[in-house]
Amino acid sequence: MKSATKEDADLFLKLMQVTNDERMNESMKWFEKFPKMNYKEFKSKYPPGSEGMEHFNRIMVSLELAGVLVSQGLLNENLYFDFSAVGFMWEKVEKIVPEMQKEMDPSLWENAVWLAERQRKWKKEVWKPDLKWKLQPRKSVKTRSKK
Repeated sequence: MKSATKEDADLFLKLMQVTNDERMNESMKWFEKFPKMNYKEFKSKYPPGSEGMEHFNRIMVSLELAGVLVSQGLLNENLYFDFSAVGFMWEKVEKIVPEMQKEMDPSLWENAVWLAERQRKWKKEVWKPDLKWKLQPRKSVKTRSKK
């Protein structure tokens, strides 16, 4: 894995600006209290047009956007994963998204799904406690194959 560049940092900061507005901050506060649930429970509690669905979609859009940038090699994954809370977020939606994809469209949130899988692999293969992973040579993790 290549080291992060100034361009990666600039893109990362722009991503943070885009996803750090007042509405996103409200959605993140909402999401902190969001319980793990299955898709049936989710649909019942947060129907289309509800405030909860709007918060959920904002969270998912941020993951989808990051997934596109990382999977296309435009954003350094070490830089992104070092900061992001993908694992925390994904734990709460991992039972919702696959069923949502089955019902609506298999491509819905596909980059967010990829990002969560990639982050799990990164955490297992690259990350080390106490920032030690930053001091060691980076392991190369295969990137997403073109469809």
